[in-house]
Parts: sequence; structure tokens; C-alpha cells
Amino acid sequence: MINLVQLLREAQGSPKAVILAGAPGAGKGYILRGLDLGGLKVLNVDDIYIEKLKQANVSLDLKNATPEERSEQAKQMAASNKEFKGDVEATIEGKQSFILDGTSASYNTTVKLKDQLDTAGYEVFMLYVYTDLERSLSQNQDRYEKSDGKDRSLAPAIVMRTWKSVTDNLPKYADLFGSNFVAVANTLDDRMQDIDKIIDKYLKPFTPTGTKPKTPAQIEKSKIQKAKDKEEIQVMLSDDFIYDVIEYTMSKEEAQMRLKQFLSKWV
Repeated sequence: MINLVQLLREAQGSPKAVILAGAPGAGKGYILRGLDLGGLKVLNVDDIYIEKLKQANVSLDLKNATPEERSEQAKQMAASNKEFKGDVEATIEGKQSFILDGTSASYNTTVKLKDQLDTAGYEVFMLYVYTDLERSLSQNQDRYEKSDGKDRSLAPAIVMRTWKSVTDNLPKYADLFGSNFVAVANTLDDRMQDIDKIIDKYLKPFTPTGTKPKTPAQIEKSKIQKAKDKEEIQVMLSDDFIYDVIEYTMSKEEAQMRLKQFLSKWV
């Protein structure tokens, strides 16, 4: 096993930060399980969020949430983000090496974080895990039940938006991180490629109820945005698009070795 903590203790100079990127259900944990992380610090807002939802007696089955539960979820998410931001700031201030486990769905937020880390003297690396939309939705849908209620399932509409953003970001992240970037593909062999069929199977059964009424202008704006998103996602489901994505990727073993090299090259 690759002991990252030992490498970090031996290394001279800069602290290291590894930023993970990938849609829900992509398999980021699957890649990390092949590494001996020892006591290397891992920061994940989901850990905070899940604990706060439990304390508030809110079900982690977020895809089936009632209007009251959705309101409480939003409140706890805001509190979780605030606490998580403080944890990240304290870690950076303490010059501790760490892994940031998240989706990196927001390119602008990730750029700001990388700039902050660069300024603080960190060496920064990104591990990106691509998966197809159906796998992301399927993994999310089953997560709550398979964990016996210990892990959360998100609203599928949120999963699809996150998947789209993360997938859009792939070439931009490759450019941003340069040689400190690796990507792995974790996809289904037989995947759905029709966005309407995907929506029918994974989104419509969990359409939120009791939502706040919208004005005619809001309804029209939402309709236009949904049509635009569907068109763009349909392109992203095509074989040609996926082949282009695969060009960025390498095997799990190669990615793990690159990560090891990143953490050891300043020894």
C-alpha cells in the first residue's frame, strides 16, 4: 500500500493539498481506497452536513423530502458550509497537508481556492473522477437504502445539475492544474444515452411536492433553462463526447502512482 502520510512526513518544504473532483456517485472514494492514507486529513462538507441532519432529526433520504424537510435541509446546509469553510481556513493557516473531498462543481470557487493555496505556499494537485450520468443518478438513488440510512441520497435534479457542471469543468481543470492533474473514468458498460428516458426513470419519480408557487415569468424562465440544459446534456451523453472525455483519463493504478509521485517528488 502507498503510505501518503509517511511520504508527507519525509518531504521537505511545501505542504500538499489534493482536491478531488467528480459528480455524486462517481467513485472518488473507490480511487482513494487503493491508497494508504494513514492519518492524512480529509475535509468533506458532507460529513458535517450528515451529522447536522441527524442532530435535527431529518431523514438522509433527501430525494423523498417533504417541504418542511427541504426547508430544514437548506438551513443545515448553510450551517455546514459555514463550519466547513472555517475548517478549511484553519487547515490552511496551520500549513497542514490535506485532501479536499468534494465535487468541485463550481469552477470559480475551485480557482479561488487554488489561488489561496498557491499564495499560502501549497503544492496543489487535482484528482478528477468522471462517471456517466446514469451511474451518478443510480448510485445516488440507492445510496440511502444500501447504507441502511447512514448515508444521504440527494434530490436527483441536484445530482444531474452537479454532473453537468463537473463534466463541463473537465478540460478547464486539466488546463488549470497542468501536470498536477489526473483523471479516471468510472462508467457503466451499458448506459442510457437518451436524456428524456433518464429523466423519466431517475428524476420524475422524485419530483418535489408542495413547492412554492411560481409566477408566470418564473415558470417561463425555468422552462427555457430546462430546455437548454436538456439539449446540452444530450450532447454530453453522445459517444463522441464521451470518447473525448476518455482521452483525458488514465487507469486507477496510473492515477494512484501519479498521486504518489506528487507527494514524494519534494523529498
